[in-house]
Amino acid sequence: MTAIPVAIIGAGGFGREVHDVIEAVNDAGGQDGQLFEPVGFLDDGPADETLIAERGLRLWGGVEKLDQLAVDVQYIIAIGSGEVRRKIDTWARSAGRLSPVLVHPAATLGKHLVSLGPGVVICAGAAVTTNVRLGRHVHLNLGVTVGHDAVLQDYVTVNPNASISGSVLLEQSVNLGTCSCVIQGKRVGARTTVGAGAVVARDLPSDVTAVGIPAKPLNGSGAA
Repeated sequence: MTAIPVAIIGAGGFGREVHDVIEAVNDAGGQDGQLFEPVGFLDDGPADETLIAERGLRLWGGVEKLDQLAVDVQYIIAIGSGEVRRKIDTWARSAGRLSPVLVHPAATLGKHLVSLGPGVVICAGAAVTTNVRLGRHVHLNLGVTVGHDAVLQDYVTVNPNASISGSVLLEQSVNLGTCSCVIQGKRVGARTTVGAGAVVARDLPSDVTAVGIPAKPLNGSGAA
C-alpha cells in the first residue's frame, strides 16, 4: 500500500499531537485503507528540534519550504489560529497542494451525512454525531463533542473537551476554548473567541472575545 506523504505545518505541541494522530491511523491499518507518511515539520517560528528528532523527523524550515518538497507532498496545518490557517491554506492551495483528512481511530463519527473538509483533524475521544458539516482545516481536539446538524465553517478551532450542541453554527475561524459549551441552535460569528469554560447561551457577533456563564463579549472586544 502506497502511503500519502504529508508535511505538518506547525512544529509546536499540536503539531506533535497531529503526528500522533498520523501514527495512530497507520497503526490501525490506515484510514479508509490509506496510510500516511509524515515527511517532517515546517514552521516560521522557533521549534524544539530535539523533540522533533526524537520522532525520527526533521524540521525543514519555514512554511515557504513547502514549495521545495516533492509535488505529491500534501500538507496539514497544525496551528491554533484559524486566520493563520486560512492564509497558509490559501497560499498552498494556489500552488496546487492537497490536504488529507485525519481522524484518530479512537474518535467516533456518525454514519449519516457527516461531511469533512480537506485538512480536518479530529483527535482521540472526539465524537461527531449525525448530519454534521466541518469545513476546511477544522480542528476538533481531544474529547470534543459535536451534536446533530451542526455546521462548523472553515478554520474553526475547538479545544479539548468543548461541547457543541445540535443545530449550532460556528462561522469561519471561531475558536472555542477548553471545556466551553455552545447550546442548541446558537450561532457564533466569524473570528470570535469563546473563553475556556464559557457557555454560549445566546448568539455571539463576529470579532469578539466572549467569556463567562452565559458568555458575554468583553468590553472593548467589538461589542457591548
